[in-house]
Amino acid sequence: MDNSLDEFAELEAELKTLRPVVPSRELAARLATGLTPNRRSQPWWAWTALPAAAALTLGIFLARPSAPVVVANPAVVTTFRPVAAENVLYSARDEGYVTLEDGTPARRVRSNYVDTITWKNPRSNASLRWTVPREEVRVVPVSFQ
Repeated sequence: MDNSLDEFAELEAELKTLRPVVPSRELAARLATGLTPNRRSQPWWAWTALPAAAALTLGIFLARPSAPVVVANPAVVTTFRPVAAENVLYSARDEGYVTLEDGTPARRVRSNYVDTITWKNPRSNASLRWTVPREEVRVVPVSFQ
């Protein structure tokens, strides 16, 4: 356990020495023109309602309790609301340089996360935790100046 604390301390010390690079004017201009507000924005949890309901239903049927599960009011099952979201990065790899279709050099970085969303029923104080792995691949243009 003490060894892992030393590794985290070394990582923290290394991270403190890193400084961000100032983006070029060209990149800032491209970002300013490329970022337009999305008119159909929805809450972050709107896309997770159906999978959470499916997971809850599946959990009820697979639990196999000693007594049968009776839901007197089905509306109670659907009153779960998201109360917390957590994203944990557990792996990041720099996959080196790649060349984009227009000939621009870029770096590809692959990151692996575990996303955890906690849902809670305010009436019964019951909670449901949904954990999903996620892989993110970023291609970042590089400017050699």
